[in-house]
Amino acid sequence: VLSAGGVGGATGDRSMQRSMPFPPYDGRMERVHRAARGAAAERLVVLGGTAILACDLIDPTLDARIYAASEHAIGAASWLFHLGVGTILAAVLLLIVRLRAKRQRGRAPRSLVVAAIAIVGLVVFPTDPGWSVVSVPGRLHPIFALIAAISLLDAGSLLAHKGRLLRDWALFWAFGFVGGFAGGPGFAERLALAVVGLLLFLGARRSR
Repeated sequence: VLSAGGVGGATGDRSMQRSMPFPPYDGRMERVHRAARGAAAERLVVLGGTAILACDLIDPTLDARIYAASEHAIGAASWLFHLGVGTILAAVLLLIVRLRAKRQRGRAPRSLVVAAIAIVGLVVFPTDPGWSVVSVPGRLHPIFALIAAISLLDAGSLLAHKGRLLRDWALFWAFGFVGGFAGGPGFAERLALAVVGLLLFLGARRSR
């Protein structure tokens, strides 16, 4: 039989163990949670989108009116393109951590998880040059890219303003149509993805 002092001592030891961090894991996770609670996610969205768009300036040999933005992954600006995609992925992961910490359930957290997987997939399986698809990675790349765009649009719309998903889908298609009409398939893709980026930025800001 434990004495009252023994029970109290055991309880105190357990509470002390719970309060003591386990370095370096707890310290790192605390920094991640602090970043997730702050404005890091929306800043990363802006930085990532800017980096991807800047690829057209660094490597103008890939005409933005014709070629998909992802073709920079196999061009002279591949380092900047992968930096931008990696930054977007970091923003998505921070949003997942934020929503998990807030115990938020529903479709938005699931869409972010799907988007994170799809972003990794589109990097692992690069596109083929031009719009012709001949290789297995080239066939998988547009699938992952489409899944990532749809998932990010869904999550961004839900986090930015619930109940306006149909309107956001309409904007996505409208901007793509205008870009295709004014410039070509490359412009269509970039303008449609600009809508996705804007929604993700607004969702990151308003979910804090």
